[in-house]
Amino acid sequence: MIVVQTTMIWLALFRCVGAFITAANNPVDASILCHCRGSSFLHPSRNHHASRPSSSLFATATTTRGGGGDDNNAPAETSNNQKLESLVDKAQHHLREKDADQAFATLAQAYGIDPTSTTIAALFESCLGLKVELAEESFYKWKNTAGNALSEAELTNLFQDRIGLSSLFIDKEEYDEAGIQLRKAIEEANYWLSYSLQLSDNTSSTSTTTTPAQLDLTNTQFAHWQPSINRAQYLLYRTNAACCQWDTYFKDGHQLSQSLSHNLSPSGHVQRILHPFDALKFPCISLELASKIAQSYAARAMESHGLVDVEAAKNEQYQRRPTVTVNRKELPKQEQKIRIGYISPDFTSRHPLAFLMQHVFQYHDKSQFSVHIYSLSSKVDDGPEVQAIQESCDQFTYLSPSAMSPMELYQQMVQDELDIIVDLCGYAGTSIMAEIMASRYLLQQMNDKNSSAGGNEADGSTRLLPIHVSYMGFPGSVGSSRIWDYSIFDQVVIPPNNDEYGIREHYNEALVYMPHCYFVNSHKTVLGKEGDGIILANEEERIQLRSKYGIHPTAFVYCCHSRPDKIDPSTFRTWIRALSTARSEYFARHSDERDLASSGSGAPILWLLRSGKEMEQNLRQLVRKEFGERMEDALLFADVSERNEHLRRLGCADVFLDTPAYNAHTLGCDALYLGLPMISLLRDSSGDTSTSASDNQANSICDDQSTIATDKLASRVGASLLRAAEVDDLVYPNMSEYEDAMVKCAINTKWFESIRKRLRLSVPVSPLFDTERWVRNLEASFVQMKSMNCDQTNAFPDIIVTDP
Repeated sequence: MIVVQTTMIWLALFRCVGAFITAANNPVDASILCHCRGSSFLHPSRNHHASRPSSSLFATATTTRGGGGDDNNAPAETSNNQKLESLVDKAQHHLREKDADQAFATLAQAYGIDPTSTTIAALFESCLGLKVELAEESFYKWKNTAGNALSEAELTNLFQDRIGLSSLFIDKEEYDEAGIQLRKAIEEANYWLSYSLQLSDNTSSTSTTTTPAQLDLTNTQFAHWQPSINRAQYLLYRTNAACCQWDTYFKDGHQLSQSLSHNLSPSGHVQRILHPFDALKFPCISLELASKIAQSYAARAMESHGLVDVEAAKNEQYQRRPTVTVNRKELPKQEQKIRIGYISPDFTSRHPLAFLMQHVFQYHDKSQFSVHIYSLSSKVDDGPEVQAIQESCDQFTYLSPSAMSPMELYQQMVQDELDIIVDLCGYAGTSIMAEIMASRYLLQQMNDKNSSAGGNEADGSTRLLPIHVSYMGFPGSVGSSRIWDYSIFDQVVIPPNNDEYGIREHYNEALVYMPHCYFVNSHKTVLGKEGDGIILANEEERIQLRSKYGIHPTAFVYCCHSRPDKIDPSTFRTWIRALSTARSEYFARHSDERDLASSGSGAPILWLLRSGKEMEQNLRQLVRKEFGERMEDALLFADVSERNEHLRRLGCADVFLDTPAYNAHTLGCDALYLGLPMISLLRDSSGDTSTSASDNQANSICDDQSTIATDKLASRVGASLLRAAEVDDLVYPNMSEYEDAMVKCAINTKWFESIRKRLRLSVPVSPLFDTERWVRNLEASFVQMKSMNCDQTNAFPDIIVTDP
């Protein structure tokens, strides 16, 4: 709770800092950009903790904490407590007097003393709400009475305040309130801009009914507003997705996609409005557009170093690469160890990365490889996952991004004479990782310049700079072969050259094709140990646990514990339609249970992960409206839980439903390892877009926007997992067959038991859970990379690793 409240406070600080930068070229965008960089809501892989911002205001606040004295000094603490109490009283007084600016200034001082205070957090929210209230009064007085003119600066402040307030509501999972603020921000800006454009055109009409989708600010004096309005539309779309508010889902998604496409720069470069991770997750964003968004963030990383050929990075084109094939069983012995560096900010017990990779590094052949781990954090983590990683590497180093620049962080790694650096984050978090990896490009330029002048290498050595590899953290193209040489995937998630899908051409970097599944895990060595209680021992234990969660002992349970924003309305309707069919079949055989409540009936149910009360309310309302009140009883919701309880309760389910737009990754491994079959979608190469009846229902509302494509990498991972687990017959080419499979699982007991038995037999021996085998295949690619790293002037080939 403290972490969330702290996040809320500095989001408010960031918003207000943006408000003071109104002299910038694009003052409106400043605060929203801060919001996007800061909020854990906008970075899917960062929901486990709050990122710490790097603003001058925040630095001042932290350095003044404790009044500059010793935190352990009791008199100083007493003095600070008294000062804090006085500041809080002052802030409350300013709020009562409706003096929002003074209230904020006072709260900023209080925050410097105690950044974790929930009282201060609540007061910041009140302060921001007051600023919105006062600015709103001025806006509507102008709008309704044609009173004094409303300046652009006043509109800017109101717009920024609404965006900042929406971020606070988002962090509290109050998505309806956040949506209200975002919609009003867009509507007010649109009204004022339309009115002002009409005045400038000397138009007699005062109609300002233009919608944001129709308002085109290109080549007008207000063109600088377009990215800000687009970004607000993106935040609204993401907010609605988080709580499954789908009333205008496909319409809004289409509008977002059009906004991004229509606002390409003359060079075809996408404005940085949408975070690359969301571009992978949102079905309205095409693979081509998602790749361009990643490319724009790669260009930003290069811009941060002042590199002169950024335009080349923005417009980097796909070039067909040759391929080389390597066999892990035919590797030559190395005369010197290959020095591998793995870097990530997520070597923490709170993040799935550490859980998945905690036993990966121990399998490296230490006679051939030297393993260096770099944790991009200033905090020491002593969790069991991190301890396991520390014990299995040759060197574990904490690198503090708050103490060193990206270039300094990179040079510290280079001093360890690494041959290969594996980036385990990519764009999964803040921009720091990309900026660190982009340092090589600048360093190489410096070396080339010094070398031509007869000087020393900029890194102080004569070694080649390391090969860069992207893996695990970001499931898509990193968008630049100048920053990253390779990404590691497999032939299911990215078919090789000449594929019928045209997928490979959207990845600029060279690729390593792992022979089975690219997604590694440590499940076999971590789960199912004696006494951990994760794997249910018998049916009696399963029934007891089902009772805890309100599940009937014999009910067939469809389960999806993926984040709700991975679910789209078309897929949800498919689930409910299949569930309805399965329940009808059940009640035809058990008519005496028709009138029983869900917990008293053995009829099939759908078990979802709850994300705020609004999400559950929205889904229940949709089911009541479209499928009837009786079907609402078939929905069951589980709260977010700690990892072991999450794993344990998966044993209560019968089948896991993969989300087509963004598949289960870690969750997919969890389900399969625990013997839970998973149904996944992977459209075939013919481009089959066959739809279920629920798809057609949505199509009648919004053309063909409800057809979920599976060409983005994150939408193909489920198929890769199932293939490596040797149950790929649970991968279906269209939603019609996906729906039929759901029904078949519940009503064809013999067939389903054969699937479940086959999965459970394959788990101990399948490539998916053979971590040591996976590492040996990875090492084969590293050996090949090292052998090719001669001059780094020619394009690297794709590497296909075979495992006969």
